[in-house]
Amino acid sequence: MNKVNLLVSIFRHTRNGFIQRRCIKKICQLEGGEAYSKTARILYKEAYGVDIGYGTYGGIWTAGNLHWEDFTIGNYCSIAANVYIYTSNHPTHYFTTHPMMYNAGMGAKKPVEFGMHLSIGHDVWIGQNAIILPSCHNIGNGAVIGAGAIVTKDVEPYAIVVGNPARTLRKRFPDDIIEKLEATQWWNMELDELQHHTDYLQQLVHAQQ
Repeated sequence: MNKVNLLVSIFRHTRNGFIQRRCIKKICQLEGGEAYSKTARILYKEAYGVDIGYGTYGGIWTAGNLHWEDFTIGNYCSIAANVYIYTSNHPTHYFTTHPMMYNAGMGAKKPVEFGMHLSIGHDVWIGQNAIILPSCHNIGNGAVIGAGAIVTKDVEPYAIVVGNPARTLRKRFPDDIIEKLEATQWWNMELDELQHHTDYLQQLVHAQQ
């Protein structure tokens, strides 16, 4: 049994979160880092129900920061540390907001799930200390979430959003450049292939100048 397979076995046979995180960290080291480890992505899907795209790295790998129910994130995303992503809220239509009404671990007799689906596109950058609230269901390709932003609604592709509540500052590129970038679907290439196309992609976005 090689080292990766041994770590996978340990991960799957323990409920200890610290041990699982250490296994993920070591697997990433053995497979080219968290941005590119395929095994780590399989384990995250199994254990936490989240799909992490190829090339995506950063705070997304800190399980304690993410409170998900149904969550996908695309390829080549950059997620800063201390980003918090929530896909459920305490319900406000009960007589109490306390989790004793919906969380079995807190004494609920009839547990209820309040999770909402969240989809984060490709090439999304989320800055330090940003918070994504359950009222946001979609963050488009190429979007930028500024540091400290509190996102309360969907974010359009290539929009730069900042503030509390987050508002659109501007788009990264004009619409015609965005259309051309989207048509390339460059995020579907793995690193070795993508590196052969970076000059073309740079020329494409600089055509506006």
